[in-house]
Amino acid sequence: MRLSLFSRLTLGYLTIFVLVTAVSAYAIHQLRRFDTLTRSILSIDNRLLDLQKVLADKLDTQSRFEQNFVLTKKEAEFEQFLRLKEDFEAQLNQANALADAAAQNLLSQIQRDYQSYQELVAEEVQLIRAKKVYTQTEYKQAKDQFIDTIQASLNEIKANQQQATYAKLNQLAQTVDQALQVSIMITSACLLAIVLLSLLITRSITRPVALLKSKTREIAEGRFDAGLRISSPPELAELAAAFNRMCERLGEIERMKADFFSSMSHELRTPLTSIKEGTGLLLDGVGGQTTDKQRKLLTILAEESNRLIGVVNSLLDLSKLEAGMLNYAFETVNLDPLIRRAVAEIAPLVEAKQITVETAIDAPLPPARLDPERMLQVLRNLLGNAVKFTPKGGQVTVAASPVDGKLQVSVQDSGPGIPAESLAAIFEKFHQGNHKGAHTRPGTGLGLAIAKNIITSHGGEIWAESELGQGSKFFFVLPCSA
Repeated sequence: MRLSLFSRLTLGYLTIFVLVTAVSAYAIHQLRRFDTLTRSILSIDNRLLDLQKVLADKLDTQSRFEQNFVLTKKEAEFEQFLRLKEDFEAQLNQANALADAAAQNLLSQIQRDYQSYQELVAEEVQLIRAKKVYTQTEYKQAKDQFIDTIQASLNEIKANQQQATYAKLNQLAQTVDQALQVSIMITSACLLAIVLLSLLITRSITRPVALLKSKTREIAEGRFDAGLRISSPPELAELAAAFNRMCERLGEIERMKADFFSSMSHELRTPLTSIKEGTGLLLDGVGGQTTDKQRKLLTILAEESNRLIGVVNSLLDLSKLEAGMLNYAFETVNLDPLIRRAVAEIAPLVEAKQITVETAIDAPLPPARLDPERMLQVLRNLLGNAVKFTPKGGQVTVAASPVDGKLQVSVQDSGPGIPAESLAAIFEKFHQGNHKGAHTRPGTGLGLAIAKNIITSHGGEIWAESELGQGSKFFFVLPCSA
């Protein structure tokens, strides 16, 4: 019985998981030991060594201020001595909180000696302030003895902490060496297992995947013959059968789509064109004299026929674009004449609405590789929308210029604007933005979707910027021809 691809992968991953878990557990154990030793060195040993140095320095400084006071009798010297006394006692308390039992015994002895030293200094200060005669030499010898004893205790603490730090560093080194050796062994085993599992699994799937890849390329090129044969592993065999069924279905859909386009072209556009032409003949008086009311109705009928023909054409174009059946005739041309042609075509509607259209085209524009007719379709859609939503007396501006090595075109109107939440959705099928009331205009909501597909097929981008009440501005950029 052959294992399925899922079973093979599961077994392999389970093996790797067990090995990685073992490595991780061991690494966590060693890291905890490493962390404990490191924290002990940083937070206790190093801190105690720093405090020892500070205490020794402060003790020497106190002794100097105390001796200066004895010689000069200046109170400022004694005040400095008292300040250092407070600092010394505070640092001594910090050291006592961090120290182990041995260090605490030494710190207790230091505290007793320091207290005796302070009492001796206080006694001498009283004698000096009372201006009594006393033997300074005896006091100095006694004080120096306490100072020396305290310094000796501090040096002993320093030596003990340095020895403890050295021992912990040796322990850290041993921990690291041991962890490194074990990690190398387990990691090597994991890598070997991974390589072997990968080779075994790869051998069973590379050839079927290559066949699937080749078949996918054929489907992308429009060849839907069902001839894929894969027998193992079971999952890929089922996938191959699904591919074959998909190819059969795609072939049927392709035939249905071709029939649909043919039927749509004949069954919709032909009668609509006949209605349009018949309405035109009636308006021209071919069928006899018509009354004003009849002419008004015929005019409405002609306009609606044109709109329906436009809807059908837009639907056909969009369907072809989405199906990848729309052919492009790319050539290297200048966009300037196309823009001016689109502006000229819309001139009658502009005059009827009493608005102005301005062009701002940087000359000369760099050439671009594009399909002139399809790019005209984009320009007509953008200009038509701009004119449609611009109120009487408004203005539409068409601009084109090179920007960052690309060709940028914009169409700006002075209409009602588009809400920010609709700026991305307006390029979707059948979406016309969130226009309400007097600004609502009839349409299919396909023009911008078609424009986006065309621009994307040209390797460009299209987007809109707008603020309510401030008009809208549509941009698209195209790569320039090399």
